[in-house]
Amino acid sequence: MRRIINYIVLLIGFSTNIFSQTDSIVKYEAVAPKEDNITHDILILRRTIHTSFRIINGHGTLTLDKKQLEFCIQHRFGLLSSGYQGAWGLDQSNIRIGLDYGLNHNITLGAGRSGMGKTSNAYIKWGIVKPDGSNQYKAAVTWLSDMAYLFEKNTTGLNPYYNTHRMSYTHQLLISRNFVLGRHMFTLQMAPTLVHRNLVETTADANDVPLLVGNARYRINDRIHVTGEFVQVFNKRISQNNKPAAGVGLEFWTAGHVFQLTCSNANALNEFRYMTGDNGSFRKGDLRLGFNIVRRW
Repeated sequence: MRRIINYIVLLIGFSTNIFSQTDSIVKYEAVAPKEDNITHDILILRRTIHTSFRIINGHGTLTLDKKQLEFCIQHRFGLLSSGYQGAWGLDQSNIRIGLDYGLNHNITLGAGRSGMGKTSNAYIKWGIVKPDGSNQYKAAVTWLSDMAYLFEKNTTGLNPYYNTHRMSYTHQLLISRNFVLGRHMFTLQMAPTLVHRNLVETTADANDVPLLVGNARYRINDRIHVTGEFVQVFNKRISQNNKPAAGVGLEFWTAGHVFQLTCSNANALNEFRYMTGDNGSFRKGDLRLGFNIVRRW
């Protein structure tokens, strides 16, 4: 008899636990968004939205999570138009090594060193508006401020030559939005930009250069994406050799790394320089192959 009573008590307890769990599930379903009708691509979009920290040369809207660390190596070869004598650019190289750190969920700090001009830079990215997954089409808005310092020898002939002459600044408002094209994802980004150079080549050049930077990212599948970039300069008072920077790229995502293969007419890797610098001519085939390798912890 005692054994039967024990069985009854256990059964009642088990049933009560089931009903309590069922009641919790019902309450959860009442507040949780239903995803029965959401396609697989939309769910993938929520996981991969705005995931590119850099898009070819420029920044994306992404900011790192708190205490997240990212290491990036950017490499650009010489001109493809150099032909077989220059190994189609393989004999030349320009490298930038950068380190980025998520101070908190919205603010990322970064610093790097580039071989061109022996340039060091530091920047801050502030994620003003970040998509949270509840609306996969929500725009992302990020502010970027970058400061660059040139360590190369003074070849301008300017005397006196102050430390402030070595400095340039870039300010960007990065705005991106996601779209669905069929069963593929498309991200479009526009960035009103202002570049300020403390020292310019001639008195006819402007210190302040307004630009508009456009980026695009097209998802082929979960791990392969096609990217594009274009820079439109609005102030023509800069070097006559300046041409709009443009390029295309191919991203490969792995568990811990991102590999970006690029082809661009820009040689520089720092913001102020590739936007306003001496870029190659598309008509002459002045293009450069390159790659970015990213590791995130």
